[in-house]
Amino acid sequence: LLYTIKFEQVMSSPPDENAGPSVDSKKREDRIVARRERIIKRNKNAKNEGNSANQVKDDSAEDKKTAKSRKQISISNQRIEKLRDDGCELVTNVGVAAMAREDGRKIEEEKSNKDRREKLEAEVKASMERFEEITKRWDSAHALKVPQELDDMMTNQRELINSMIAEKEKIIQTFQLELKSKDDQYVKDLKKQAEDIDLIIERMNAQIKNLQKAYREELTKIDQAFESERIELLEKHRNDWENLMNQRSQKEVDYLKEAEERVEDFSSQLQHLRVQDAEEYNMVKIKLETDVQVLEQQLQAMRATYQLNSEKLDYNFQVLKKRDEENTITKSQQKRKITRLQDTLNNLKSKFGKQEATFREENQQLADVYKRITDQFKELQKKSKHFQATDTKKFIDVWIMNEEEAVDLATKVLDEDRIIFTQQLGLDWSLPETSKVLEGEGRPLLAGEPAKHVSSSSIKSAKAAVDDIIRAASEAGSAGNLEHSRSTFGADKQVYNPVLIKSVLELLCAEADFLVEKKLIHLLAPLEHDERLLMKLDSIFKAIGVETEEDIHRLTEYFIVKMEEGSETTNLIHPNQVLKAIRLFVSESASPNKNIAVKQSAEFDGNATERDSGNDDLYWQRLAQILPKQHEQKWDALLAGLQKYHTVLAQRAKLIEETDKLQNQNSELRMLLQQYIGSRVNQDLQIPPTHTIPSEMLRDYAIDS
Repeated sequence: LLYTIKFEQVMSSPPDENAGPSVDSKKREDRIVARRERIIKRNKNAKNEGNSANQVKDDSAEDKKTAKSRKQISISNQRIEKLRDDGCELVTNVGVAAMAREDGRKIEEEKSNKDRREKLEAEVKASMERFEEITKRWDSAHALKVPQELDDMMTNQRELINSMIAEKEKIIQTFQLELKSKDDQYVKDLKKQAEDIDLIIERMNAQIKNLQKAYREELTKIDQAFESERIELLEKHRNDWENLMNQRSQKEVDYLKEAEERVEDFSSQLQHLRVQDAEEYNMVKIKLETDVQVLEQQLQAMRATYQLNSEKLDYNFQVLKKRDEENTITKSQQKRKITRLQDTLNNLKSKFGKQEATFREENQQLADVYKRITDQFKELQKKSKHFQATDTKKFIDVWIMNEEEAVDLATKVLDEDRIIFTQQLGLDWSLPETSKVLEGEGRPLLAGEPAKHVSSSSIKSAKAAVDDIIRAASEAGSAGNLEHSRSTFGADKQVYNPVLIKSVLELLCAEADFLVEKKLIHLLAPLEHDERLLMKLDSIFKAIGVETEEDIHRLTEYFIVKMEEGSETTNLIHPNQVLKAIRLFVSESASPNKNIAVKQSAEFDGNATERDSGNDDLYWQRLAQILPKQHEQKWDALLAGLQKYHTVLAQRAKLIEETDKLQNQNSELRMLLQQYIGSRVNQDLQIPPTHTIPSEMLRDYAIDS
């Protein structure tokens, strides 16, 4: 029955190529999701017009793959319908034969009743004639006077009356014999009816077994077709995924190499400039020091010359007087020379200061460039970690989805194995050793997953929170003066009334609709108010960074006017202050001191160590081989035995059908023979057919009658 119900469910529900939420669904959430998916599909189709040829090829390939399962379902449907029709025909043949026999009996009954009525009418007519004759003779008896004649007349009257009574008794005896034969025929009909019922039950049981077997076989074939399609699709998507991941990894590696090469190039250039500036600085310094030493030597020489002249002053006083003018001129020349050298020294010092300031400014610029490049490199590393965490999360989601499907199929296989052992084979069944893999034995750990399974705290997203808030506000209704009810939300967080939050969200949609695309606004025009509000809030939340329910409550605080303590009413800010409140919320949300513990707990840990994928193949192989080989051999043996049993039943059904046909022909021949023997025309023949038929055949015919 389980196979039958499952197969009828598969037959009654044709494969849906576009499985998912529908715009005609009764649930409001499904309609919203369906409209969003339709909008996303339109945008993707508009962006990917260049890839239409590849998409057509992929669609055609997918249609070919899905055609396999449809073809198998169609073939299974036809086979099951044929088995049902054949079974119904086989079962109803017994009823048809019984109805034919009943029709023949009714015809014979009508014919015998008609003959009986004719006989009774003829007998009544003859009896009335005899009774009238007897009555007339009684009238004539009054005229007789001779006793002997009267005695003769009485004797004749007695004989006539006795003959009439004998005819009546003969008719009564004939009717009694017919009544007895009818009772015997009724008993035979009851026995025949019981035999027909037993035959119908036997055929129905055989047909049920055949249908169960056919359902099981066709369901297995359909499962195999779907499984083969699923394996092909998984293999195709896995190959595409690996190719894309390899391309992305190669691009990231190339980009990182280029960035490293640029950093090294800039570092080498900076080092070269530093060395070059140091060399130039050393050369200028050496030159200036050399000039200073030369000047000091010249000064010392002048001092020595002056000392020598002063010592020779007494001796050359007269000479010096004469050469006073020459000495004065020489002294003035030396002073001018010292002044000129001092100016040269000052100019060189000013040039050195300017060059040092220039080099310091260039060094600062290069340091800023180096810092900017370093920040870019850190940002690139952060993005790389983010993408790595996102890819790992997608891998975990796909892993969990495939694992749930595989475990479900393995559980169904074990249930079927248990049913076969207990119901079909009558053996004791216990869980095989291979079923331990369903309890988590040998399951490899996913990235970031602890050794023991710990249920992560669920955090409600902003979209789900808005949907719940709108629903709660619709149920509670809106009031003119909004109540501000607070309850604890963790340690230092607050929860506001859904009616108040809905008013804040409506004010945000009315004043910040510039954050929603114009195309989306035109598409949302025919929707209802709540659905349109939900879609607009989704776009606005993405723009201002609202992701969780806590963010919604924090945003609500910026739209509330602070009242005096003890006041039970809450007022919203003026619409002109909405943009200011949004800017304040975004600026505080973007600050480094923002508490992001909730967000980090909801997202995947990007710093988790890489997982070991060496045991993945063994784990999936154990899931695929959940059924032991001994059980598979018993399945094969049971299948072979049931096929032989089906062959024997088919032969028996064919023999029974031939026997029924022969019995029907025999009964028809007997009816013809009975009509031929009992016909009135035989009484007019000189040699009736009963005289030519052997006595043994007549005896057998009488016994059969």
